[in-house]
This record gives sequence, structure tokens and C-alpha cells, in this order.
Amino acid sequence: MIQYPKLTISDRLNQQRERLPLVDLQETFKESWTVNERWQMTFAITDSLAYEHAIQLLDVQNVIQYDGQSYVITQCTKTVSGGLSVYEVTASHLFYRLANNVRQNNVKTGTLTYGLADAVNFMLANNDQGVTAKFVGDFPKIQIENLGNSSFNKFLQDYTGKFDASYVLDNQQIIFYSATYLKQQPVIDTLFYQHDVEDVKLSLDTTSLVNEVRCLGKPIDKGSGTNDSQTKYQVDFTYRDNASIQKWGLQRGDSLSDERFTDQGSMTEYAQQTVQAQPIATLTTTAWNVIIRQCETVKLVMPNLDWQTTVALNGYERNPFNQFSLPTITFDNASLAVNDINVAMFKHITNAHNHVGKTITQLMAALGDLQNGDLITDEDTIDKLNELGGIS
Repeated sequence: MIQYPKLTISDRLNQQRERLPLVDLQETFKESWTVNERWQMTFAITDSLAYEHAIQLLDVQNVIQYDGQSYVITQCTKTVSGGLSVYEVTASHLFYRLANNVRQNNVKTGTLTYGLADAVNFMLANNDQGVTAKFVGDFPKIQIENLGNSSFNKFLQDYTGKFDASYVLDNQQIIFYSATYLKQQPVIDTLFYQHDVEDVKLSLDTTSLVNEVRCLGKPIDKGSGTNDSQTKYQVDFTYRDNASIQKWGLQRGDSLSDERFTDQGSMTEYAQQTVQAQPIATLTTTAWNVIIRQCETVKLVMPNLDWQTTVALNGYERNPFNQFSLPTITFDNASLAVNDINVAMFKHITNAHNHVGKTITQLMAALGDLQNGDLITDEDTIDKLNELGGIS
């Protein structure tokens, strides 16, 4: 018997709880996760009397319990067409709302060196949302200027990458894993192309590529005695990624402005982490009967390309309510892995072209023999065709 994840919907105060129709979830449900970015679900429910009470709960800020985690409805659209009412719902993991409500109004003035635990514990100190943090592995120390005066959500966006960390969410708890720790974990699963996975796709996207921006730090208090209407900043410079410009051409972006910075060195590091100076590379595949674990490291093997690599799973889309819907998984887009598969794919194409070229060359030579009057018996013809057919 197929076991589906448990999914219920409740009002914001959890005073009423109902189930949603399985048939609609089988057709429309999609859970999507991207490491350090998002964890959400979408689905569509058709109005029906049988699920009247559940449908009445399809409203923004109401809560969905799914597979042991809580999600908050952030968007709900009702469409009436052909006499039917359809509700399209988007719900994000509860932690994102909590993290936005956790705000550290105090500031640690100056450019100071922090470990991840020190910085996170400061941001979460005395929070009233019940948010806690756990740390697994060893993280580098970095310099942060004027830490504080922001939400915990903003802190995660700005500094998770700087600490070389990945995180997973468990309701009100956030668990940070160091890159070193994840790389040292034993590989549990090996995925074989055309056995466990299908349709491996490598894509490059330069839509958001930026390699030159103006950086503006904290504004200078001009006082009331100046007539200069132009704002001046303690930090004002142009950041350029010359390697990116040389390879991909100049791509200017909007100014990067953050009043926390009074030091150019610190803001340069911030720009390096913030600006998307390389194309976004994505390696995706569809999976057969694969257990998906967030941030798991797997070995991906493509025998037809004579290629394999060890990559971290950093995203997926799936519908566990439909056994015939294959999940799409996205792997780490580290440049080394992407470069390796690029080389492997190119080598495969080149070998295929060489194979075809060699076969055509020998075929043309055989036809030349015929034109030169070389008498070929039926047995000779069979032997030559067999020889051509055996080229590898």
C-alpha cells in the first residue's frame, strides 16, 4: 500500500484543521527546495461540497502541515471558469516568516571578526519567535562591519555564503552545515544515468550576470550648514570583476548601497559575495525511485560519457502524492563539476562525429574501388559491409 505524506490545513491560530482532496494534490502538488534560498509548495484545489470546510481555510497566512513541517500560505488566487472555482495556493516554510520577525536592533559597531555561531547567536539573542540554531562542522571566521540593525532573514541572505555554510530547516530550528563537513560525509547513494536518473541537462544562464557596480556605504552627515545637495558617502567606489569582464564582457548593474559599511575592504568582500559575476550553471535530472535528502552528497555516474563526479544535491521539485511523477533534482553548480561534464559531453559528441567520419571515409573508399573497376563478389561485399558495421 502506498504511503502518502500527511497534509492538513488549519487557520492561523490552529483552532480548526482539515484535510485537502488527495486527487487534486496528485494532479497539481509541487514541493520545491533550493539550498539557502527557498522551501515552498504550490497546488490547486477545485471547489467541492465534500471538502467545503477545508476550502474555506484556503486563505493567506493560514498554516499547512506537511510531512512534519509547517508552511504559511503566502499567495492564494481564486479563478472561476466554466462554472468551477479553483484555488491556486503558494505556501512557504514557516521559518522564513519567523526569521523575518526576528530583528536585532542593537549594533556591534566597527569591523569585527566573527565565527558563525557568534554572529548567529547575537542576531537571535532574546528573540520572541522561538527560533533556535544548531551548528555542524567547522566554519571560517569572517569580518563583518556593524553587525545588527537588521532581520535574521537579511543576515542569512548576506552572510551564509561568506561563512561557506549550507542550512536546512526543521520548523523553528535552523541547522548550519559547513562545506568541509558535507564534503567529508560518506557517499550513501550512487545514481546511474539511464538506471536511477534520466534526462541529465546542463544549462548556463547569464540573465543576472553583473561584473561592475558602484558601491555606496554609509552616507556622510553633511550638517545643516552646506548647500551641497549631492549625497556623499564614507565609502564610494566602483567594484569590477576583471576575470568575469574578460570572459563574458562588461555587464554593469545597479548600485550596491548599504549604510552598514564605512570601510572599502569590507564592502569589497560584500560585493564579491553579492554580485553574480559568473553565469548561473545548473545540472538537473529526473530521478527514478530516489530518496531525496537535502544537502546530501551523491555520486553521479554517466557510463555512456565515461564520466562520473561527486556532487551535492542542492535543489529539487517533487510530487510525492503522484507515484508516476518523477522528481527533478538539481546538483551543486560548482565550476569544476560543470566544467567536467562540459568536457565529457563535448568528448562524447566529438567521438560520435569521428565515428561517423571514419565510417563514411571507408565507405567512400569502397565505392572508389567499384568505380575503378575492382570486381567485388557478393561475399566480398558482405565482408566489407560487415567490416564497416563493426567500426567503433
